[in-house]
Amino acid sequence: VFLLIAFTRLSTSDFGLIIGSFFGLLAAQSISYLFRSNEPNWSDSTQGWSLELFVMWSEDSTMDGWYLTTSNDTALMIPGIAMSEGIFIPLGEGHLQTPLSLPASGETITLFNGSDQWMDEVRYGDVENSEAPSPPEGYSICLDYDLYHYWYLDGSPTLGSENDTDGAMCTIEGYVYDGDGNPVEGVDVRHARTTHEVDSVYVTTDASGFYTVERKARSLYLSVSEADYQETDTLFQGWPNITNQIDFTLMPLVGTDDEEVQIPDQFELAQNYPNPFNASTSIQFGLPSTGQVRIDVLKLDGSHVANILNEKMSAGSHTFSWDATSLPSGIYVYTLNAGDIKLSRKMILLK
Repeated sequence: VFLLIAFTRLSTSDFGLIIGSFFGLLAAQSISYLFRSNEPNWSDSTQGWSLELFVMWSEDSTMDGWYLTTSNDTALMIPGIAMSEGIFIPLGEGHLQTPLSLPASGETITLFNGSDQWMDEVRYGDVENSEAPSPPEGYSICLDYDLYHYWYLDGSPTLGSENDTDGAMCTIEGYVYDGDGNPVEGVDVRHARTTHEVDSVYVTTDASGFYTVERKARSLYLSVSEADYQETDTLFQGWPNITNQIDFTLMPLVGTDDEEVQIPDQFELAQNYPNPFNASTSIQFGLPSTGQVRIDVLKLDGSHVANILNEKMSAGSHTFSWDATSLPSGIYVYTLNAGDIKLSRKMILLK
């Protein structure tokens, strides 16, 4: 078992990826992809790009017969690349028998062994199911773990050794306001969860409604919740050494009093609760008038997953539960369609 931990392109950027864990071929794996240019201390064998592997254990002592593929190309490794347990192996264009084109816009790189077994792959940039953005010059993508594998951007590649967090952190800061634009103090901004999804990791807004948190530069999910307000959230890509300004506006919950139903002034679609969720969640929406309502669940690519509701509903606030037991973990979009109105929100299913 080995893992890919660095891939370099002499113009500078690293990516991280998992190798073979989906098929049980490897244990803890990662791949990194790095673009470089004008690097004075790199040998000729790594000019252009470099792909780094970490060998945990392997039945092969060399990479003879191993090869890399892309969407339209294949390149064999040169003979004699040795593998032994516990070492890092930086591979460059000089380690291939023929050139391998790797566009910065995006690509899927797949590694096979000499028996044509799929070992791992990484998808970056503008490709389907991309695991990481295409990094700017001088940056890398590295693999890390918490509850699951994820890839973070790193501005200081560490080929030949373990990944670190130097040059890999980003700051997220912003303000939380109510619907009238007033700052809200004491609001919890959740930015992570502890092991096994037991507790939220959060920061709390100060008297000016301000919060700040530092995280690895990766795809990040933040949510804000406060009593009597709808939960609101966002998903975005953090970038190293950059402060990301993310403000939240809390809207009051649509509710009822003891005497009469409260009719909202406009169509409303609240954040599902709980979110993230495991198996089932509730979706609340408000209608200013009676009419036909349809609620659908979609994948991020727009493909249809399920229809939750499709019927005539009265004006007022409504809550509908959805059971996602049969679906895999992931980010989904739920949409409300009512006449010419279409509202959408994202939700996260974690199993």
